[in-house]
Amino acid sequence: MPIAPDRVRGALETIRSRVVRTPLLESPLLNELVRSRRGVADARVFVKAECLQHTGAFKFRGALHKLLCMDDETRGRGVCAFSSGNFAQALALAARETGVQCTIIAPHDAPAVKMERTRGYGAEVVFSTPAAGENREVAAAALAERFSVTSGRTLLHPFDDEDVILGQGTLA
Repeated sequence: MPIAPDRVRGALETIRSRVVRTPLLESPLLNELVRSRRGVADARVFVKAECLQHTGAFKFRGALHKLLCMDDETRGRGVCAFSSGNFAQALALAARETGVQCTIIAPHDAPAVKMERTRGYGAEVVFSTPAAGENREVAAAALAERFSVTSGRTLLHPFDDEDVILGQGTLA
């Protein structure tokens, strides 16, 4: 799905007051690696310090943008998603900040610290256990789909959603 730059700028206007404006930092080590391995004498490499963003990742931008794009009725039904970490935390915090109920479906072996933070932001966490030979992420996604149907909550995809992509694109 092609994303027009003006739509990313529009997403930034939607979330600007709620996200951290993170810096670009030059990396002398990466500069040297690129210069020596690629033979580009004046190469400069910059990294975006999204570790300074709420929840420590750019995922907060996408989760927040998605929730702010939803109408009140849809937000009122709550949301759910499948994630083993960064999107789980991001959506939990964005949901808390927008007054939306949130349930995260996570693989049974998701990092405990990320699930504790997800709960700390106010989300309910439900663990999925894959059947023998089943991929853990596939099992979590399938459980999230079933949960969405039975609960009436809107299922949010952590990366294959235009509003999420637009929000995440605002880090540039």
